Amino acid sequence: MCLLSLNLLAQPGGNGAVSQALTGYYNTIVTIGNIIFGILMVVGVVKVVSAFISNSPNSVRNLLYLVVGAIIWFGFNLIVNDVQATSGASTGGYTLTR
Repeated sequence: MCLLSLNLLAQPGGNGAVSQALTGYYNTIVTIGNIIFGILMVVGVVKVVSAFISNSPNSVRNLLYLVVGAIIWFGFNLIVNDVQATSGASTGGYTLTR
């Protein structure tokens, strides 16, 4: 049934609107994810800088958390770009040629 629904989304015509709507939702979710990661990274940088300025014993641990967060953010964007490339980018699997 899942394969059938994916084949219906891939067909041109009336189902193209469904594919475009799903692509819009997908792009919105990716944008929201990047905004959340960005906000958390800024908070992490502020926390790390303040820990190093105050000579806190947790400063190195906070720096490691920040590095892990940056790796997760990079991995998230890498996976998203890979999925977009294998699914035909943002065109829904179709490429218009002249």
